[in-house]
Amino acid sequence: MKISKVETVVVGSQSPGTGRMADRNFIFVRVHTDGGLIGLGEATLEGHTSAVLGMLADLEALVVDEDPRQVVRLTQVMMRQKFWQGGVIKGSAVAGIELALWDILGKSLGVPVHQLVGGACRDRIRYYQNGWWGKTVAPEGYAERAAANVEQGHRALKFSLPLASWPMYDRELVGTIEAIATAIRDVVGPDVMLMFDGHGRYDPDLSLLIARVLEDHDFAFFEEPVQPHRVDDTARVARGSRIPIAAGERLERKEQFHEFLKADAVSVVQPDLAHCHGFGEALQIASLADTYSRWLAPHGPMSPVLTAISTHLDAVAPNFLIQERLEMAPWCQELITEPLVMADGFLEVPHGPGWGVELDLDVCAAHPAFTSELPRLFREDGSISDW
Repeated sequence: MKISKVETVVVGSQSPGTGRMADRNFIFVRVHTDGGLIGLGEATLEGHTSAVLGMLADLEALVVDEDPRQVVRLTQVMMRQKFWQGGVIKGSAVAGIELALWDILGKSLGVPVHQLVGGACRDRIRYYQNGWWGKTVAPEGYAERAAANVEQGHRALKFSLPLASWPMYDRELVGTIEAIATAIRDVVGPDVMLMFDGHGRYDPDLSLLIARVLEDHDFAFFEEPVQPHRVDDTARVARGSRIPIAAGERLERKEQFHEFLKADAVSVVQPDLAHCHGFGEALQIASLADTYSRWLAPHGPMSPVLTAISTHLDAVAPNFLIQERLEMAPWCQELITEPLVMADGFLEVPHGPGWGVELDLDVCAAHPAFTSELPRLFREDGSISDW
């Protein structure tokens, strides 16, 4: 069996009239073989569609005419046979192909991917809902949307606050976060798992003030309180707060995760399988975290394809905690021919060969790619936009 071509399918993910996920493209990768098998992967990197597509075109030359079942060897070829490492652009492109290779390997043997790496520890995957609050920044708006999501059956919720802040000691911001946390906790009760994502907006001092608020409202973790590659700053927040710190969505290699783990900077690692060079690297990151008695909560605010793929890692990792899932327009669930099954805060692991899901090309064709997805660096009032 040989790889014949690498095909990309780009889907504009905003549904008309919803206002959600504006200008985000899903990048799907389909690796074709001369035997007729097609593997499915995802390389979505919001805001950088053209760059990822360019890198995928370069990588295609390295894998065409090769045996797709040699997943580790081909992944190393893609990672090493270009002089520059490439950061998250290359990490995403490699991931798209690597994930498709695992899908082919599973299909060629007639088994799901999780069986290829030891078998599932669990059949149901606990998940949390992200992106559910819409455009509101008012406490009552968050509370209303949180209540609606719990009513829909979601049992864990993560949110962020898309507001600019002063670099340090922004008491107004801390007060806003406290009001939102209070409103959400009051309406969802004590049993719903809550998490807060800082998106790297804050400095260590401000992060420690925020952490105290989150502790008081029994939040499960504080994600990315400071800039993503600042190991010492993250460690300082971890040492000064009682709430677990999570990070890793903007890291691409296990070596980067190791620096955070050695520094005792994180309790929860969050590799994104569409960015961190794929399933194999994420599996090693999970094992590395387990060595330090730390937890795995894969990042994944992408399409149902990546969610389905991530459940295979979640199923086999002994230290799995929870999986991210993004609220999106209803039609996005139709991107895969067999929608994911959700019930009472859990996802079922697909058990078909490979990833157990296939892309619906008709649905993809009905939602063409966005051609202008670059965010503005500066707002109209001159302030810097969110990271």
